[in-house]
Formats: sequence, C-alpha cells, structure tokens
Amino acid sequence: MKILCLHPWGTSGFIFEKQLQILSGILGPTHEYVYINGGVPSARARDLPDFVKGPYYCWYEGLSSPQCQEAHDTITETIKEEGPFDGVIGFSQGASLALSFLLHRELHSPDLPCPFRFALLFCANLVISPDSKFNHDKVVKYSGYYKASHNGVRSTGEVDAEGEEHNDGDNDDEHKTETGEGNGTHQTTPATPPTPDVSSSKRKTAPKHRALLLLPGRKKALVEELVDLIDEASRHVSGEADASTYSWPENGKPEDFPRLMHPLTVKARVPIPTVHVIAQNDPLMRHSELAVRLCDKKKTKLVYFDGAHRIPTAPSTLNVIARAVEWAMQKGQLM
Repeated sequence: MKILCLHPWGTSGFIFEKQLQILSGILGPTHEYVYINGGVPSARARDLPDFVKGPYYCWYEGLSSPQCQEAHDTITETIKEEGPFDGVIGFSQGASLALSFLLHRELHSPDLPCPFRFALLFCANLVISPDSKFNHDKVVKYSGYYKASHNGVRSTGEVDAEGEEHNDGDNDDEHKTETGEGNGTHQTTPATPPTPDVSSSKRKTAPKHRALLLLPGRKKALVEELVDLIDEASRHVSGEADASTYSWPENGKPEDFPRLMHPLTVKARVPIPTVHVIAQNDPLMRHSELAVRLCDKKKTKLVYFDGAHRIPTAPSTLNVIARAVEWAMQKGQLM
C-alpha cells in the first residue's frame, strides 16, 4: 500500500520518517511511504534531540485558516503527482491536518471518492477549517453567549471522558484499546479512556449532542469550551513564535475567531477507518479525544498509551498499533 505521511510542527518529512521507522518495520516491507514537508519554515520542536538537524517546517502557524488552505493544496498536488494513496499517517499538527483535509472534502465533495482508505493519527491537536468563513453565522451568533469572568480569567471546565464522548453518540467500547508504554504490557479488553491531567479549575462542559444546544446555557457552554481549547493550546504549543498566534483575545472580534471543526459545529464525519493513538500524559489529550468525535465511530479504533506527546516506542504498544492499522487497512479495502 502507498501511504502519505504528514509530519508534526517543527520537524520535517525526513525526521518523521525516522520517527516512524520502527512501526513501518513492524507493518512490513510491502508498503510505500511518501513523506512531504510543510510549506512554512518554523522553529525546532522542543522535544527533538539536539543532534536532530533541520531545516524544520510546520503546515500552518497558530490556527491560520489561509495557511491551512495552502497545506490542503499541497496535499492535493501530492495526490495528483504521486498518488493514488491508500492511507495517510499524521502526528500532532500533521494528524490535525489530515482530519481537516478529510472533513473539508466530505463537506464540499461528499459524492467524490475519498483519496484515502484509512488514516493513522497520533496525538491530534485542534482541527481547523481552511475556509476563513467556515461557520461564520454560528461564530457571530455564539460569540454573544461568551463573556469573560469578572476577574478576567476565562472559565474553564471539567473534562468529561465518558465513552459517549465519541461522535456525539453511544458508547462504543469495542474499538478501545489501552496499552502500558512504561511496563510493556497492554490491555486489549474494552477500556474507559482515562481522565487527562488538566487544570483543576471548573469548566462548563459543552453538550455531547447537537440537539442539546437548544437548552438554556448550552450555547454559552459550547463557546466557552471552544475558547478554552484555544487557550489550552496556547499554553502547550510546540514553539513560542507559534503560541503567540493561538490565543483569542478577550476583546477579539468574531471574524478573528479560529475556525475550529468541533463535533457540535460540523455535521460531517470522516468516513474512512481511522486509528487514533492517544498519549495519557499529553497535556492536549482532550484535543485528541475531541478529534475522535469527528470520525465515524463504527470505523474507529483508539489506542491509549502511557506516555507524553510523542510517537510511542515500546514494542508492545507498537504491536497493538500495528494490529489496529491492519484492521483499518482491511476495512478500508472493503469500502
């Protein structure tokens, strides 16, 4: 199979190839991997070892929809020139970009065949639309429901990590896998996603189902969650230069609000089989779990591992991921 690979912020296609080397070896020599570079030069990712040399790239700075559109164009050109592809693999910003590309296509060209049959997504961040006018009416309307707290600190909310988190639907434990990165063990029985280690301050959690937005206070809760997600990203983004473009100021205008693809603001779902690898010690773990809800839950597998925001290295974890990818490949062939 031929697989397109999208690197994370502050690295490159060459570096990502090294990061995936063990996993690609486990998957076997019959697959061809195509690694491409983001179009925006960037600083070096903080967690890269000193001996890993640049140049370094990202797909877009902050949550820039215009630069995200340029990244979509790069993927489209790569598909034309080097495709067809069977699958796509992304890590961090690369995973978010893959989801953005698939969702945008599903929204605007649902009758066309999907350019990928499966996706493997490591530690996905917030997913944004390449369209700077995406959900313009909703953003303007919902912005009226958001108010900063009296002390100038935005409300934050509790993370609800129940199984119903997935796709605004029912619990689907069949596709959950939890691994132990530290001790080399793994659990393949149904597992409830662990609660991420986040701020202890209370958040108003947005509803899980779109219909609940009609209830009093639920639209405000959604807007507060969106703003909180952006603020949370600004505290943990890979580079300081990138972080400055993440936050939405207290007096920010609705038209400047990042065009987030949240499960409650977009009806489309990624239609192909997806495997989501989520780090239990990732400060942006909530963002990865939110990304899961943007996918068809009947075609989704989750792999949790005991680690930080990175590609896992423990053989047991990689073997679990490989089995999940093989499932996605087989299921994708039937589409």
